[in-house]
Amino acid sequence: MIAQIDQEYVTTAGLARTARRLAAYTFFEGRPAVVRGQWFNPVVRANLSLGMRSGIRRGVDRPVFVVGIGRSGTTHLSRLLSAHREVGWLNEPKLIWNMIHPGEDVSGFYAPRGRFRLGAQDATPDVRARAEHLFGYYLAAVRAHRLVDKYPEMTYRIPFLRALFPDSRIVAIVRRPDDFVHSVLAWNRRNAHDGQDWWGVRDSKWHQMRAELVPRDAAVGEALAGAGDRPAEPAEKAAAEWALGMRSILAAADDVDEIVRYEDLALRPAEVIDGVLRTCELDRDPRVMRLTRRSTSSGLRDERADFGVLRDVVARTREAIGV
Repeated sequence: MIAQIDQEYVTTAGLARTARRLAAYTFFEGRPAVVRGQWFNPVVRANLSLGMRSGIRRGVDRPVFVVGIGRSGTTHLSRLLSAHREVGWLNEPKLIWNMIHPGEDVSGFYAPRGRFRLGAQDATPDVRARAEHLFGYYLAAVRAHRLVDKYPEMTYRIPFLRALFPDSRIVAIVRRPDDFVHSVLAWNRRNAHDGQDWWGVRDSKWHQMRAELVPRDAAVGEALAGAGDRPAEPAEKAAAEWALGMRSILAAADDVDEIVRYEDLALRPAEVIDGVLRTCELDRDPRVMRLTRRSTSSGLRDERADFGVLRDVVARTREAIGV
């Protein structure tokens, strides 16, 4: 599905929203290493560089940041919001964020090394200016008034987002660990190639997670250390990512405006989207509600995953966050 657009989206959201979404995908988001089309990235970078130099931009008013680790419904939730007449949606605009803060790319797509955690101290005046320029340029280009940005790495950077845009609306979505692990493993089977997979280029994302995040989380660190010299199994890596991401959301809960459960979005979509629209101060656009009623969020299961050495950590984290 190119740009997360299908016939249902075109019919329900309309041609104007579809054109807006295609423009975002083509000229603003960039192409990560796990998909085709990296040859087009210089064009995207040139466009963004033009936006940095030009005076073409809108004010970034109450931007909406959808956070949550990947495979947790972040795309589904933000796609529904993108049908709103005021919204321009950027889906994992890694190249934009790399230009805003060059040290943020943990997957090795646009820079050799990055870090997960960014805090309020990292929102320097220069970084804030670049964020306002680039996002303001995007909003002007697609003629949208409100930004919806979905980028899973921001799960670990919620205080950074709040410092960049104090009037932002931050919506987190969480998913049961069993389903998350199964979804990650399935994604890897479909997409891994040439040393590039869910954990970045040559496992760069996993290595950075082990070096930066695990030492700050005693429970996860002790569990992984219990495996000795044995490399973590793919399911254990996914379980560690789930636990670290959920604990990051809990730690920054004061800065999160709403936490959505993936299962609630799948089972009671209209009710959940109604609440999210209120949180984001967006009116009840009929196209959003129609797309919500017609769309389904797949992946609900009743399975058990083998979390290996992370079993107890996952159980405690699941209880704390209520999934």
